[in-house]
Amino acid sequence: MIEESLELNNPELKKMKAVEVFAAVIAYFKKDLLQTKEQRGTTIKEKDIQWVITVPAIWDLKAKQFMREAAKRYGGISHDQLTLALEPEAASMHCRRVPVGITEESDGGRKIASMDVGSKYIVLDQGGGTTDIAVHEVTGKNTLKEINQACGGHWGGITVNGEFYSFLIKLLGGDVINEVKINSPSDYFQLLYNFEHVKTSFTSEHMTDSNQHQTIRIPISWLQSYQMVTDCELKDAMKQGMYVGKAYLSGADKLRIKNSLFRTFFDYSIDNVTEILASVLSKRELKEVETILIVGGHSKSTILTDAIMKKFGSRYGVVIPKNPDIAVLKGAVLFGFEPDIITSRVARYTYGIAMQRPFISGVDPESKRKFLINGLVDNVFDKHVEIGQVVNIGEFQKDHDYVPASKDYKGVHFEFYATESKNPKYVTDDGCSCIGVLYFELSDKSNRKDLKLKLYASGTEIMAVITEKSTDIQTEGYFSLLG
Repeated sequence: MIEESLELNNPELKKMKAVEVFAAVIAYFKKDLLQTKEQRGTTIKEKDIQWVITVPAIWDLKAKQFMREAAKRYGGISHDQLTLALEPEAASMHCRRVPVGITEESDGGRKIASMDVGSKYIVLDQGGGTTDIAVHEVTGKNTLKEINQACGGHWGGITVNGEFYSFLIKLLGGDVINEVKINSPSDYFQLLYNFEHVKTSFTSEHMTDSNQHQTIRIPISWLQSYQMVTDCELKDAMKQGMYVGKAYLSGADKLRIKNSLFRTFFDYSIDNVTEILASVLSKRELKEVETILIVGGHSKSTILTDAIMKKFGSRYGVVIPKNPDIAVLKGAVLFGFEPDIITSRVARYTYGIAMQRPFISGVDPESKRKFLINGLVDNVFDKHVEIGQVVNIGEFQKDHDYVPASKDYKGVHFEFYATESKNPKYVTDDGCSCIGVLYFELSDKSNRKDLKLKLYASGTEIMAVITEKSTDIQTEGYFSLLG
């Protein structure tokens, strides 16, 4: 989920819309690439570039539209020139293309590339922010299909930083941290950067001696703020309290944390990842899965991968490709050229359109009779796609017929709903939410206004095609998703 706005650390400054932050990043990368292109004298024109942005598989349609909006607003990237690629799919594509016969450095991607048709494996994309889990089946030399709806959560590498931040709150207190944020923002981020550097170099080998320490340099302004707020020195305060024997201050600016305590910063991420992996692997329909492919920036942490190996290694083959942190990037390039590598996906939600229809005895409760509109039951969920349904790439769902409430209407809008329920009856049912609308302008060529609507639900985004029956006029569009 992407927050609508990002609040700067200094409360006196204004908030900035998240879409503007993302847009600025995209615009920077676009400008840098175009400048590099010019410097190298390439003849590629900007209009010939297809841009690919990777997104977590667990992102919903609103988050994907958010990314498109960011790319369009300041990046100037049109809809037709932008492709969204799901990160575990991109990584899977890359690993399927690793040369099987290479004899260089060991590369777990070769095992994925050598799999026969029918082989099934899990892709665990452990990134900085999110954990994505997808299950793929090999359908051909260069093709795959998704066989289980993507799942995951916010258990990426940033959660380790979050646990360290919680440690700082307990150690220093919130008032001290806020003091540094406001008056020494560069030093605030410097400490977090110093922790990140130590985190990425912390491995399972460090746990062979849990009494040893990790050293993090703490900027002097942190120590000064602590003394100002608490009227005592941090070095003295750490000689008592909950972290005695686990952490201490050495010299003027070295925070030393015992390996056993440092290791606990990874627990939240590891516990959640192994729990959801176990849940996915327990499904009866996935009993033929034999391999777990681990990719993503956080997969370089042996603390994580060793925990997965310990829990699942006796039953499943656990493989890590060479340079797992850029597997998604390399796969995104492949996806840009060959988007049909994925032959089918599994719907994460049930999707439908709000409609009215005549009362049906035995289907509609009698209480609905009291609220009929022009003799019709309102807020009916007209299901187009069911959660867990396999949707084939390149295929539309079947047409559904609709008739505007009045022949005098010059346009109609369709309300688009989603739910995790398989068979919702009404869009007012618990769990149903309106996630977007699509407006269609009717022609004046006929008095008949009957319409057909079909969804293309197998892409990384959902597209609709509306046909006016009497004129065969067709309109393609994406639902304008609600924030």
